[in-house]
Amino acid sequence: MRSPIRSIHPYVPAVEQQGDVVCSMASRGECEHKLVAEVRPEFRDGSSPRWRVCGEWLTSHPSAIAHITAHGFQEPVIP
Repeated sequence: MRSPIRSIHPYVPAVEQQGDVVCSMASRGECEHKLVAEVRPEFRDGSSPRWRVCGEWLTSHPSAIAHITAHGFQEPVIP
């Protein structure tokens, strides 16, 4: 992930992927895990999109791990 993570908001409860509710970090829709959080990166233009992520990405991506270690999680999102 090139843009820094601004915040990570867990989903309570986790969400099944279906329709257009898919893991934003999966390439070509190959992820079938439940969505567990919303990650908000900060782009150079100041925008902060909301990306849905699965637990696999959240616990294995170096940027996510570094953010969680330094800042923890922010308030949960109730889908």
